[in-house]
Amino acid sequence: MVDAPSFSLLVVAAVVAYFLGSVPTAYLAARLYGKDIFQVGTRQAGATNVWREVSRSAGAWVFFIDSAKGLLAIVIARLLGLEAVWLLLPATAVILGHWNSPLTRFRGGDGVSSLTGVVLGITPIAALPAYLVIGFITIRFNSKLDHPTLWGAVMGYVVYISTGLSPLTPAMPIVVMGVTGLGVAILLHSMVYHRRRLGHAELTTGGDDHRQKQ
Repeated sequence: MVDAPSFSLLVVAAVVAYFLGSVPTAYLAARLYGKDIFQVGTRQAGATNVWREVSRSAGAWVFFIDSAKGLLAIVIARLLGLEAVWLLLPATAVILGHWNSPLTRFRGGDGVSSLTGVVLGITPIAALPAYLVIGFITIRFNSKLDHPTLWGAVMGYVVYISTGLSPLTPAMPIVVMGVTGLGVAILLHSMVYHRRRLGHAELTTGGDDHRQKQ
């Protein structure tokens, strides 16, 4: 049984994680190439969109930096004394920061890269085989799937859950399920975002067609 940390430690860990997550890596990388990441491709500030619409090398750097943000949030939380299930708080906060960065008018990306670092920080042994699957799908099917990182994450989490819940893996089931819940939340967030974007595009197109008829 892990003792409950103080409320102040929880607040500090969550705030630090949120602001780490809110650093707009993809937006800044795209700006270096003279592009607004919110106006190209999927219009999300993520590594995949930078990879496709800006530069592959820039996309790779965004992935590693965003992953490092997630890992650093967990490392700092551990240094503050948080362990086990309590690490899910900064894990959630760093994803929320990536989704809603105050530095980009509360816009962001899916958070897949940041979650990669989070999972590595919380359950490193269970994460490694899952990352091999995610990396393979993301690279192999990058040009064939609309959201290869998300599909890779789905398959990777099947492996992650299987490994994380194994008796040979030193991880609490509630922690594994909590991290998995974050992955599901990211998937749902992406689905909602793209549905809204498609709806907005249809309304815009419909309005343009109406004006042309007039």
